[in-house]
Amino acid sequence: MTALANAKSRVSHWLFDQALPLWAQRGVDGDGRFYEHLDFDGRAVTGARRRTRVQARQIYVFCEAAALGWDAGRAVAQAGLEGMIATCRRDDGLWVAATDDSGAVVDETADLYDLAFVLFALAAAHRVLGDARARSLALETLAVINRLMAAPHGGWREALPSRQPRRQNPHMHLLEAMLAWQATAPDPAFEAAAGVSLDLCRRHFLVDGAIREYFTADWTPDPATGHIVEPGHFEEWAWLLRQAEAAGLGSAQAAEGLHRRAVEQGLKDGFMIREMDPAGAPIDAGRRLWAQTEAIRTALVFRDVGAADLIAATFDTHLATAVPGLWIDSYDAEGRSADKVVPASSLYHLMTAFSELLRTDA
Repeated sequence: MTALANAKSRVSHWLFDQALPLWAQRGVDGDGRFYEHLDFDGRAVTGARRRTRVQARQIYVFCEAAALGWDAGRAVAQAGLEGMIATCRRDDGLWVAATDDSGAVVDETADLYDLAFVLFALAAAHRVLGDARARSLALETLAVINRLMAAPHGGWREALPSRQPRRQNPHMHLLEAMLAWQATAPDPAFEAAAGVSLDLCRRHFLVDGAIREYFTADWTPDPATGHIVEPGHFEEWAWLLRQAEAAGLGSAQAAEGLHRRAVEQGLKDGFMIREMDPAGAPIDAGRRLWAQTEAIRTALVFRDVGAADLIAATFDTHLATAVPGLWIDSYDAEGRSADKVVPASSLYHLMTAFSELLRTDA
């Protein structure tokens, strides 16, 4: 058995036999809404604000699980969708940032990052659940984003009210959502929004072969933080640029260069670090789980032999928990973790990488 075939078997067992059953049972409340965290014994942590982005990510996760053949995911995703629609939508057609355990709104902010994941979840609900509301809700949400959040120098405001510095990350995830919609139910509005993010990447985010993170209102790199780059986002953009090219929405010419630079500069001691400067010097040499999954997914696309090694390293550290199906999200530069809870938000990243692997010929 090849290293990649062995990784595929290991991933399938962890995902379908351990993680998904655990999170479907313990990560969902009696109303079908998702908890923000579990503890390391696999018990729900109550009292934390429940971010709409996490509700949306978990809807995607269980839709994707169903699409991969784990039929129990369908009911979990549908219940989560009902909960998100019932508790998280604003009167103006946007979506709130967070609710509490009872479903009451605790943060009415419309945040572009959250909205991107709502749109992404709705695409999954349309594709997998066949939910008749999903497409109209997505188009209505996008229309309100364009009307209320369009920014004078291009793209969209990060939130209402506006925040500084501006960030590439919400725009990247809006592109992800638009590509998901174009793949399942194309519309000129989705294509146009994808084009906005791709144009911003070409004109402002991609500087000398690196993705910059933080900007002023006119997309000048922020004086205080504009030098920070994240190799995990190099990998994420590389994958999205390939997807955009496949959808006929532009060239992926920069994609392989971003992936190679992430590997050459961002991979330290076998893991993708958090932050570095444009020359590749570490700023924060700690690591997050999400960056490893993005590196895995993009390595698979480029048929990089390092994918199997990174999967193994991720299992031996981030996924090596006493209760199978949980994860350790973060480590510092010395390889120590201070995590007290398991964030539900990471399951989205794991699913995007592992579904790529499971659909790959090994």
